[in-house]
Amino acid sequence: MQTLFLVLGYGIPKDIRKDESYKTYLKLAFNNIYEISLKNKIKKPLIVFSGGKTDIFKPFKRDEAGEMVKYFYVLARRPFLRKKTNNWQFIKEAKALSTLENLLFTRKILEKKKLLPADIYIFCEKTREKKVNLLAKKIFKNKIKLVSIDFDHSPNRYLDDKFIKEKEKQDIRFALWALRSSVNFKKYHKIFQERLAHFRKQGPQKHLQSVQNWWQKRLEEIIK
Repeated sequence: MQTLFLVLGYGIPKDIRKDESYKTYLKLAFNNIYEISLKNKIKKPLIVFSGGKTDIFKPFKRDEAGEMVKYFYVLARRPFLRKKTNNWQFIKEAKALSTLENLLFTRKILEKKKLLPADIYIFCEKTREKKVNLLAKKIFKNKIKLVSIDFDHSPNRYLDDKFIKEKEKQDIRFALWALRSSVNFKKYHKIFQERLAHFRKQGPQKHLQSVQNWWQKRLEEIIK
């Protein structure tokens, strides 16, 4: 059985190579994977990058997974590391629009490839820790090891703490509702498609306010 490392995506910056938050996240994830693989003698770590086409910069063609893989390749192919990371396996899950879909769609990939990891390390943003842990335990029956990283330096990280906790509480509630039936899940996916369309319409300059408005108003209408 293999060890799986799942790196969850969080949007798509204009240039991931210059985005300090993403660079911090991926570098720390990289070092954790390197250390865990070395310690446990994992010769061919399987790394899944999960995140769909959430680009809010025209022409909206990029996906989170692809952007993360590109940057990981840069880290892994540094001259002093090439021999040590040559066997690392990268897989893209490029359809997910939410944390729940990150996990569900990754499980589908594993099932399709008939992979049964003994341990699953999941990398996520610190404020999403509770949600990821709860949903991952429901979706994966394997031993989950969560690695939460407080990497976000953007204004999103410094929103009112009460708002952040309430947003996560609503998102957990919404995700659990989506898991109850296929009908619910289809509606759930459609709502996140609508959210993405809203963010794109508002544009990058108004993204922070768009996030606040959507969570404060839209989710309250969905689940009453």
